[in-house]
Amino acid sequence: MLCALLAANVGQAEEILISTGEFSPWTGEKLPFGGFVNRVVREALRRQGMIVRFKYSPWARAKEELRDGTVEASSFWADDPERAGDFLLSDPLTEHRELLFHRKDTVLPKWRRLEDLSRFRFGATRSYTYTKAFWSLGRRKILKIEVSADDESSMRKMLAGRIDIFPMDEFAGWNLLASNAFAPGSRDLVTAESRPFSVIYGHLMVRRDARGARLIKRFNAGLQSMKADGTLAIFKEDLYRGSATSR
Repeated sequence: MLCALLAANVGQAEEILISTGEFSPWTGEKLPFGGFVNRVVREALRRQGMIVRFKYSPWARAKEELRDGTVEASSFWADDPERAGDFLLSDPLTEHRELLFHRKDTVLPKWRRLEDLSRFRFGATRSYTYTKAFWSLGRRKILKIEVSADDESSMRKMLAGRIDIFPMDEFAGWNLLASNAFAPGSRDLVTAESRPFSVIYGHLMVRRDARGARLIKRFNAGLQSMKADGTLAIFKEDLYRGSATSR
């Protein structure tokens, strides 16, 4: 009888497909729970009677899959005015300090504005938000910006001396350098400016339509309940202890 009731409940649950990508420890197909962010997304929507399936793609494709209706949401994105006309964002899921990573033998001068670093070669990852000023300086050829498909490629270019500076989330940057993707000791060759390049917030993103607005409302309600009962704090503790970043 109990099994029948459970089966009926599962059958009544609404299934939702969400695009996402690789950004360890926040998101990742091989991470426990799919990374911290996807763990939160799944739990917040479970509380709203929804079963989440994630579709992992390169970030640019993940966004287009949302735009063309292949998926109903995408996890996760920073606020970007250029996307505001097409998409809606949830309440913030995460806060990120983006730092300027560089090799220790690359000495940066004291800087107040990005223009002060114009003689250096910057790396960037395709479809990432960064800041409006950063991309504007690149378009005007004030900054030299070389775009790569993913963070690992940009970090490798920096270690090889092909670029000088790579802006990246503080937590994710150090996590990447310590991963098996890089040779032991790679992390010891790199430093990061203590002054943040930017502080951004991560959100679940949906299409700007009536269905998307309803989904965001439900997600925000689930997220708020996680904050209220302490579940979100527990997930954060798991992340910082490393249990959500390594098996």
